[in-house]
Amino acid sequence: MNKTSIIEALIFSTNRGLDISQMTRFTEFSKTEVENILTEIQERYENAEHGIRLKRVGKKYGFFTKEEYAEYVERLVRRPVDKLTPSQLEVLAIVAKNGKSTKSQVEVVRGKDCSNQLLELLLSGLLKRKRVKAPGRPYAYSVTDNFYEIFKMSDLELYQELGEDMPNETEENDETKKQDKKECEKEMDYNGQEEEKEENEKDQAENLEKTVHTSQDKAKTMIE
Repeated sequence: MNKTSIIEALIFSTNRGLDISQMTRFTEFSKTEVENILTEIQERYENAEHGIRLKRVGKKYGFFTKEEYAEYVERLVRRPVDKLTPSQLEVLAIVAKNGKSTKSQVEVVRGKDCSNQLLELLLSGLLKRKRVKAPGRPYAYSVTDNFYEIFKMSDLELYQELGEDMPNETEENDETKKQDKKECEKEMDYNGQEEEKEENEKDQAENLEKTVHTSQDKAKTMIE
């Protein structure tokens, strides 16, 4: 089986791009082999007969449309943008750039309410949501696979347009774990405060009940 074709197929199959360590893990090729194959693919796709090229963004490799053909591709893939309002596009861009974001986090960036925009983007299938472990159990919003299909934009292209490097997957996972840990600690602290509050209210109720009984006993003694 042709090793170059294997690497080419792997890169083509994902919207998120692949780094060299992932390619070596999936194929069991050596790092040197993968690097040589990537160079070969890059040189081949720079040929004028191809409309795409292999590019590296951050640590990941992905296929991109060549600039000279961009205007033709935009006629097809940018059309859905016309159906979105400027405010919806603004909210969508914030979520796409920042990843999982709660409504309040989006509003901090935007500076105004975004309830209607989030609802419309959910109904359009461009955003999805999931409850997170935090006080109040808010929803965290993120873009769907449908977003990448409609806009024909991979994570790599998104970061390229924003002028940023693609985050390292390991660092991203570590950051997610840290965030989850913080959220769990917040929830535990919140629950602890609630339990302490309930205990205090219980103690106050018991003390009040004792005071009432004492007052009743004194009243009885005085009458007698």
